[in-house]
Amino acid sequence: MPNAMNGSHMFCNYLPVSDLSRSRAWYMLVLGLKPFDRNESILIMGSGQWVFLLESKDRSNANFMTDSWEGKDFEMFSLTFETENIVALHKSLVEHGVEVEPITDKGSCGLQFRFKDLDGNRFNVWQN
Repeated sequence: MPNAMNGSHMFCNYLPVSDLSRSRAWYMLVLGLKPFDRNESILIMGSGQWVFLLESKDRSNANFMTDSWEGKDFEMFSLTFETENIVALHKSLVEHGVEVEPITDKGSCGLQFRFKDLDGNRFNVWQN
């Protein structure tokens, strides 16, 4: 049977936030996402992917704890962003006062670092 997902890609990502206006402004200023003119919850990445920022009633962020990634009680990130210039992105985030971890060399998995948004949503950044 053919794989129905063959050739597909992820298009939308949904993130819980506590204040849509505040988060929207942050994602546009700090990460350079562009507004979607027909829905204020949607921001568009340079690759065309949509990021929905949705005010959450019961969850402060999309992180979860796991023992299956980097040891016991690891706070897992929900998304990994790929960049062509990890050093420049890291520097820009630091300059914007973002909670940023140092860049690490993961060998065959490339350079990586993690950061958090205003609500503590944890993200990974990768450059091969």
